[in-house]
Amino acid sequence: MLINRYGIWENGFISGHVSFWSHLSRFNNLLVIMNISMFFLTGLVAKGYYYTFYSLICLGAVGMGILVPTALIRRLWYYWIFFSVELLGLYYLVASMIYWINNSAA
Repeated sequence: MLINRYGIWENGFISGHVSFWSHLSRFNNLLVIMNISMFFLTGLVAKGYYYTFYSLICLGAVGMGILVPTALIRRLWYYWIFFSVELLGLYYLVASMIYWINNSAA
């Protein structure tokens, strides 16, 4: 049952993979710009706080995965790997924003 469902998802992904990858690329660029403008250009990166760097590392890995052409680009599991890393980078970005709000309200 689950294998049949995954086959249906895989076929749907293959037919629209260009759209999925382009949306992931745009979302990745948006998060990188938000991360840099909120924490680095304003000088609010605290010493010893590394979540903003972890976020940029995750987003950079997704960016490299999008840029490097492979034969796996049409595979759904390959997309899910980079999508989950993107969500991990988003988690670190949101955690950084919460930290920034709690500690810069002095």
